[in-house]
Amino acid sequence: MLPTLAADGDHVWMSSIYRYGKGIQVGDVVSFKHPMVVDAEAIKRVAGMPGDFVMRDMHENGADTMLQVPEGHCWVLGDNLTESRDSRVYGPLPLGLIQGKVIAKNLPGFDFAWLENNLKRPAPVV
Repeated sequence: MLPTLAADGDHVWMSSIYRYGKGIQVGDVVSFKHPMVVDAEAIKRVAGMPGDFVMRDMHENGADTMLQVPEGHCWVLGDNLTESRDSRVYGPLPLGLIQGKVIAKNLPGFDFAWLENNLKRPAPVV
């Protein structure tokens, strides 16, 4: 999740009000049970919600595939796209695996920084 979060030491504040994906929006950073690694957790940014269309990069053959996020799932991506293992690897994430929304991270000196969702949904095409 670099540059937003460092995997080797950033501590985060999480709100469990958003457990199971309740109230989650595109752009939110979420903590979830890893779908491929037993007893592991991960933090990623939501890039698509049920019904949204997302691009899945297929670098091996140079093709891009568009897919629709199924009901009950979301599409998550790491902020460091070239190094992230995310939905492009393990597919849509079941909303039931979401443990909460990351709302802040600790900073040195007993300070913290709020994590804000700066992504905006595009206006509907008329």
